[in-house]
Amino acid sequence: MADSPSVLFVCESYYLRFYAPLADRLHRSGFRPIWITLDGPSAWPYEMLDLSPAIDDLAASQNAVGSQELLDRLTLFERIVFDRPDTFKNNYSYTIKNVRTAERARLLADAWYRATLALLDRFKPSGVFFWNGRYLPYSALSAACQAAGQLFFTSEIGWLPGTIFLDRGPLSTNTTDLAGRTFESVAETELPRAVDFLQEYVTLRATMVSQTIAAAPAVRQRLLGGDGKFLLLYGCQVDWDTNVVIGARRFHSNESAVQFLTECVSAVPGARVVVKTHPLDSDKKEERLRNVLGDRGTVVSDIHPHTLIEAADCVAIRNSTLGFEALCYGKPVMALEDAKYTHPRLTLGADSIASGQLNVSSVFTRECRVPDPGTLRQFIVHLLDRYLVPGSYDYHFDRTTLGILSHFEKNQSHRDLEALLNQAAPSTRVGSDPAVERAIAGCELRRATRSSSWSRRARRILDRLS
Repeated sequence: MADSPSVLFVCESYYLRFYAPLADRLHRSGFRPIWITLDGPSAWPYEMLDLSPAIDDLAASQNAVGSQELLDRLTLFERIVFDRPDTFKNNYSYTIKNVRTAERARLLADAWYRATLALLDRFKPSGVFFWNGRYLPYSALSAACQAAGQLFFTSEIGWLPGTIFLDRGPLSTNTTDLAGRTFESVAETELPRAVDFLQEYVTLRATMVSQTIAAAPAVRQRLLGGDGKFLLLYGCQVDWDTNVVIGARRFHSNESAVQFLTECVSAVPGARVVVKTHPLDSDKKEERLRNVLGDRGTVVSDIHPHTLIEAADCVAIRNSTLGFEALCYGKPVMALEDAKYTHPRLTLGADSIASGQLNVSSVFTRECRVPDPGTLRQFIVHLLDRYLVPGSYDYHFDRTTLGILSHFEKNQSHRDLEALLNQAAPSTRVGSDPAVERAIAGCELRRATRSSSWSRRARRILDRLS
């Protein structure tokens, strides 16, 4: 397929499980997937390229040519990481093992920026895919692609098991799809399908985690205690989540969010706050959260999030998956930060303690009107048909929940992506360094010798979804 239009996937091997179905589909449509590996070879049925030798040589030259402003912007995350290494060491292995220091981060950012321009010139790809885009080397890739006018896509794990987000350009804070459509454009005739999905979603409890299911009424009674009347659930996010580290406007820690929420519920008689720790948090800081709550609530870690959602009157989040899950249960959601599902007909705001108190009170007095059922159904159909990209992968969830993918039979995301790639104009050459081009050209393009098991599974799933 050397003459086929190439598409580049740049990521650590961990993320191949999420990209495999997408690469498989594009390969079947006549594209040439090439994996640019960041941490050595792994199971991948297509071509792969390891740029590590060239990147290390460029960084070792200590000859960064990018402006200080650019390099500062590209290494914002790394400077935070090396200020707080214990928080990140178990979650960003590339940063800790390959970047190593804040000083080296600037050199690597410059090396990856220049190498990306040479990479684009070598392969002239129709599109480039990389994860998140907020830390190295993805931040440098994003900047270089933008400078060259190269079509690129950023991804994160989707809200539903077996799906990913796929945004054109940098990660968005909304769900505008690849064709530029928003959920408000969904036709009313399609809305009944959302009802079927929501019913199956709450039946399957299709969350990304697996924890103990309990009876919601009993859990509610236990959490409220003898004199409790109103239960607000807050879902923690891990401190190393880039959406928190870089994307947060106000709340950069769970403690600050919980302190804010205790003030928001102070005007509601018998209000209790239950704080749900994140299942992936290696340092839950439960005692610190209990100290913030005092006698106004409690901290839990072993109850299924859907049980807690059912038991709660209102759910508060910064921008986590828990907010989407709560919407699927029809619960009022108060968003403390921007999230892809933030919308005046879907969520409550909390720009200040006063507005937070007002919104909590509206839930307590049953005057709250979000989520609006019709708007929620539009949003759900938009996700199923246009925005979330279905696939299949092993993660932390029970694989039986992948049955939820049956609702993606009208999904257009793959076709929209292929249309974009087929229409893509060649990227503009932006001052690519001939020496860098020679270094990149010297990196060996390897060819896979066998198809991996996950690729075969993904192909079978895609055949059923096509």
